[in-house]
Amino acid sequence: TAFGFVSFHPAGENLIVAKCGSGLASALAVRLDANVLDGIVGTIAGDDTVFIAVTDAKTQKVLIRRLREDFSQ
Repeated sequence: TAFGFVSFHPAGENLIVAKCGSGLASALAVRLDANVLDGIVGTIAGDDTVFIAVTDAKTQKVLIRRLREDFSQ
């Protein structure tokens, strides 16, 4: 993808950690925010990491599966 290799990992019950190419986290966060996926409360981007706050553990699992599918292309 345009973000390099992207991976998504659970952290606790209300957080997904996305790892991407160096310098690409802000662009990834903008894309995630623009998609308006149900259950995402917000994002915080660093250099190569995005924290994705989600509503609950069930939503976290569903979103990780969906994000992995969307960004595996």
